[in-house]
Amino acid sequence: MTTIQIYGGGDAKMQELRNNVALALAQFPVQGNVEEVSEYNQIRAKGIEHLPALVLDGNIVSEGAVPSVEQIKEILRNRNLLRSKLYRLQRIMVAVDLSPASENALLFACRLAHMFDANLEVVYVMDSIFEGTRPSPSGFLSSYRKTMQDEVDAFVKKATLASNVECIPESEQRNSDPEPGKNVPRLRTHIAFGFPEEVLGRLTTKADLLVMGTTGRGNLTRKLFGSVSIAVSKNAQCPVLLVPPQTQMPGFENILYASNFESLDPLTVKQTVAFARHFKGQLHFVHVGHAGESGEELEKKLFEINYVYADPAMPFVFSKIIGDDVVGSLHEYAYENRIDLYVFVTHRRSFWEELLHHSISKEMLLHTSSPVLIIHADADTAQ
Repeated sequence: MTTIQIYGGGDAKMQELRNNVALALAQFPVQGNVEEVSEYNQIRAKGIEHLPALVLDGNIVSEGAVPSVEQIKEILRNRNLLRSKLYRLQRIMVAVDLSPASENALLFACRLAHMFDANLEVVYVMDSIFEGTRPSPSGFLSSYRKTMQDEVDAFVKKATLASNVECIPESEQRNSDPEPGKNVPRLRTHIAFGFPEEVLGRLTTKADLLVMGTTGRGNLTRKLFGSVSIAVSKNAQCPVLLVPPQTQMPGFENILYASNFESLDPLTVKQTVAFARHFKGQLHFVHVGHAGESGEELEKKLFEINYVYADPAMPFVFSKIIGDDVVGSLHEYAYENRIDLYVFVTHRRSFWEELLHHSISKEMLLHTSSPVLIIHADADTAQ
């Protein structure tokens, strides 16, 4: 049973959304109920920021615009994927520290927001005013917040204008009303105090994707894949995209999905395939295993994946890496196949931490310009 909820203020846009939902259900019927919600407290409690909004099985799938009938049909068709944050991708968070590397991450995130019709939150985290675990006096804290808010706003404005990346600042949202499909991300900045790994981990519960640069200044990146980056990538409650310096985003033409048996579950594979199709990218499943590993179960899983999820015009590429030098083999494969995005999926947090602590940061990511997407399957679900 599917529950469809339409949130709005009873205006013309809510009526348009109601009509489009009815037409979509007539063409793609599903068993369920349609409810309308106009009460302010219920809208606020749901966390909806812009009306009208469409909610499917408790997940916000559209807000601030009226999706077309075809878009609603696509939402209904993929309703089982809606609990995946990576598939939904409506709220992108990017961590900045005012460095060139974080500026590049910001522009990368802006382009993703355009592509996925997502909203963008720029987060600046400070812990330098803390002594132990106690903040400075509230008066100074308030003044410092205002100073940093102005700096971050100026940083965002300069970066986006210089690169011709169009975003609507939160301060201008009341005077703007973009038409559906115009793909103009709504952008807001947020100043947070605390230890970056803790603050970002907490904020990611409400984000669908966190974008971070891999070098910069200050506490967000004390060193390349240092303690903060490892902690954030390990503990984030949404997928994390790590962007090396000066990496542009013309598109992800070749995507490497580094797999083990645990990462090949249907939902994770399907959401990654859906993400790759936004870029019309070729998906490479590269299995990392031990020398004595039996290949029978793996071959069965890979056959099912190729049969069920692959586009007949672009079947998946499968490769198997055996040996101790996993990182070196992945890097070599990536170089030979012009990989421009790595995807790491794990159900066990220790897997990613172990991979980082060994040599992945030093031997592979240090020498690549390709971004890395980290998916924790246990966290990539709607909160």
